Amino acid sequence: MFSLSVSTKIKTLLPFFLLLLVACGDNKTSIPVMSVSMQINLLQEPSLLSLGATKAYTKVQTGLDAIGFGGVLIVHTYDDTYCAFDLACPYEVKSTVRVEVQTDLSAKCPECGSRYRIMDGSGWVIDGVSKEKLKQYHVYPSGNYLYVTY
Repeated sequence: MFSLSVSTKIKTLLPFFLLLLVACGDNKTSIPVMSVSMQINLLQEPSLLSLGATKAYTKVQTGLDAIGFGGVLIVHTYDDTYCAFDLACPYEVKSTVRVEVQTDLSAKCPECGSRYRIMDGSGWVIDGVSKEKLKQYHVYPSGNYLYVTY
């Protein structure tokens, strides 16, 4: 009969428990739940291939796309991953009040002035009145494509 030691079982299950903790984190947001479904061809958006690149999508590109509440901000982080945020400021909660990428590569709300950290993929508040991070969407890279969903 095959039997694993306790330490082997712990080492085997630890990554699953860590994933569960991350997945069950506090994801509360003031931004209304709206569908996000985008397919971005990086060969057609070559600017997104550079580390530190950002691109805002405020209009549906195809009839199959859905861009959330205020639009989608795609970020190519400094650790060479991609993340996506809703452009709507969680303090203002208006689809037309969208954060704007600044020269220091933070995102700032033009109404309340809150600034958000985006290059590390977190969306956390740097300063300002907002107490809530930017709403984040899932990004799945595959070949030359990014798939953004919620």
